[in-house]
Amino acid sequence: MTKRRTLLAMGETAAILLLAGCGGSDGSGPTASHTITAQSGDGASAAVSQPVTLSVRVTDDSGAVAPGVSVTWSVVSGGGSITTPSTSDANGVASATFTLGQAAGTQRARAALGSSTVTFTVTAVAGPAAKLKKSAGDAQTGTAGSALAQPYAVVVQDQYNNPVSGVKVAWSVTTGGGTLSADTSLSVASGVATAVHTLGPVAGSQSVAAAVAGLAGSAVAFTSTARANFVALGGGNNVPERYTSDLWVHGSYAYTGTWGFRSAQGSALKVWHLDAAGAPTLVDSIVTVGIGTVSDVEVSSDGALLVFSAENGGNAGLYLYGLADPAHPAFIANYVVATGLHTATFGYIGGKRYIFAAKDPGSPAMMIFEIAPGTATPIALTATVPVPANYGHHDTFVRDGLAFVCAWNTGVMIYDVGDGVRGGSPASPQLVSSLVTAGGEVHNAWWFHNPVTGEKKYLFIGQEGPGAVGSASSGDIHVVDISTLTNPSEVASYHLAGAGTHNFWMDEPRQVLYAAYYNGGVVALDVSGTLSGSLAAREIARITPGGAGNTYVWGVMLANGHLYASDMLSGLWELSAP
Repeated sequence: MTKRRTLLAMGETAAILLLAGCGGSDGSGPTASHTITAQSGDGASAAVSQPVTLSVRVTDDSGAVAPGVSVTWSVVSGGGSITTPSTSDANGVASATFTLGQAAGTQRARAALGSSTVTFTVTAVAGPAAKLKKSAGDAQTGTAGSALAQPYAVVVQDQYNNPVSGVKVAWSVTTGGGTLSADTSLSVASGVATAVHTLGPVAGSQSVAAAVAGLAGSAVAFTSTARANFVALGGGNNVPERYTSDLWVHGSYAYTGTWGFRSAQGSALKVWHLDAAGAPTLVDSIVTVGIGTVSDVEVSSDGALLVFSAENGGNAGLYLYGLADPAHPAFIANYVVATGLHTATFGYIGGKRYIFAAKDPGSPAMMIFEIAPGTATPIALTATVPVPANYGHHDTFVRDGLAFVCAWNTGVMIYDVGDGVRGGSPASPQLVSSLVTAGGEVHNAWWFHNPVTGEKKYLFIGQEGPGAVGSASSGDIHVVDISTLTNPSEVASYHLAGAGTHNFWMDEPRQVLYAAYYNGGVVALDVSGTLSGSLAAREIARITPGGAGNTYVWGVMLANGHLYASDMLSGLWELSAP
């Protein structure tokens, strides 16, 4: 009995030890924990669509390498593809091939083993240059002989449209002449290469080509239009003894006033004959006693009458002449205004001819005269409309029964003098509305009737700021929308640094504004279409006809296909009209 019990006890002990050694009754062994770390490929760089090898090292809990372990791979961002899964080798390294997507930039892939992950970041760069495309600058319009406002630009791309840098682009002028800022330029990081085109001297279409040998799309053509620049055709430096003021051209004659005192008093009206080419030659000079300035000059639309305003002296006021002989105007009558008249302009209302005049400060007013030569009163005062003494009344623009009174810091005042909107007439002008433009100092105006669009929307206003005769000036052009006469609003402006505007003229069929700009010379602006904000980009051309130190343009007028400019320093000029 004792021996049998001993044997049973030994058997039970062996069974227990065997069970413990087997780890449990289910027969499975212990599970090792693995970790992956980046081995190679993170931070790599390669061309788009090209393969990059990524690898991780697999280790166990003790840090020993673990061969034969499966790792899964996936693309996180950037497109492309990756081989998956892969098994760690004898060194514990598992690798995959990451074929990059087609877009240049950062691309990412991920390796995973259980909860252990590694993210790889790879930079995909553009492939070889394959294409050349137009980017910007085509179809510009500029002044002949001047640089275009915007460079021509092309973009170099690989086959997947990624920008390629460091590619040399060759530039060449193909038609129209002119020059380029460089014969070649390198594409930058954005793939863009640029060149600035200075247009040739002749108006018309001008072309430039950009090329890179072997690229699809090469050569790229750019075509721009050169507008004619101002050219001084005749006249100039022809009134040395007096400062020249306003001008008017009718037929083959031009008339200019004179201002202040130079070496002689500005009491002369100059008469010029224009030859077949339009060049002026002085043929007469009418000097009026008792005045100091002939400030404004105008000829009636039928060419029969000439009127000028006079200031500074006992005989200041309004003067009327007949033009039966346009070379030698004949005195008809004058009307004395003690403080003088600064400007005078014709207005035609109800079959009658009127003069709208600006009475000088002191007791400023719009004075309206009926003009009836051949009667007992060739100049008959019809109405006097006081203007606030905020400097006063400077100029008047009259059209379609409306009078636009330029009243300096009171702004522009719009009067019905026959339009019907307020029942006004020349004898009883009625105020419609007023507006003070930015900066005030409202000097002159032009109501633009656009024959292309049929609109009568914009009123152009000249601002005359402080200046010094012959050397300095200031003031901008302001554009006012008068679509609603009772509620005008400023919508655009033009500023010329270092100079200020004076009088201007409009070529309405071509939608071009010509502005006298004192020491800045003459400026041409494109005023087609809708106007808003700064008009700087609409500048067509600019000229200082007398040159530096000899230019101070008072007024301009388009006539006979030429632009005439009266310059206080250098006299009467004939210019081409761009």
